[in-house]
Amino acid sequence: MIPQVRYERIGKFIFGACMHGGTIVDVHHWMADELGVVHPKEGDEAAIESLQAGYFAKFVSDEEFSESHQRFMKMMEQRGA
Repeated sequence: MIPQVRYERIGKFIFGACMHGGTIVDVHHWMADELGVVHPKEGDEAAIESLQAGYFAKFVSDEEFSESHQRFMKMMEQRGA
């Protein structure tokens, strides 16, 4: 994946989490859940990098990414309610 696209996509998640009182940790937990893997420990940069690489390798197309992001936003909205 082109670094710029990856940067923009992670930014959409971070912005969405912040809009609903969340943090980057919520984003990482979502990515782990989408992949069916263990949540990374906060501060474990190697695990977080691996998680993000796996997530973006799985959700490559714009449509796949958009669907995952929409599910994330719905979850964050419901959590904040």
